Amino acid sequence: MNKILVLIFLMLSVNSQANSNWTYVATNVSADEFFIEQNSIQKDGDSVTFWLRRNFANRSKDGDLSEKAQRTINCRRREDIIRYIQTYDDINNAGRQNLSFKANESWHPIAPDTVMWSIMKIVCK
Repeated sequence: MNKILVLIFLMLSVNSQANSNWTYVATNVSADEFFIEQNSIQKDGDSVTFWLRRNFANRSKDGDLSEKAQRTINCRRREDIIRYIQTYDDINNAGRQNLSFKANESWHPIAPDTVMWSIMKIVCK
């Protein structure tokens, strides 16, 4: 029975990864890399919600090497909000999941010439 459960888990894990379509967007001044999950982009009026992956150039103080965050950008107001965050101890959201939490939902302006500005230009087109 345990072998069947492990097999089902592995099949679901491979299937969910196969349905992902992560596209590289930018690298920030700290050498962190950012990717958008293309299949997650959902537009609703002036807003776009999507998943953003970040691979850290260096391990965080909590032992993380990557994070995945669900974000919403209001394209007209040029603001974003983080809705949900998951952190992992390996790059590309692999390895052990360290944290998973609903973020404090408050809107922040997106500054020009930043990684988020580049992301906004992609998801808002």
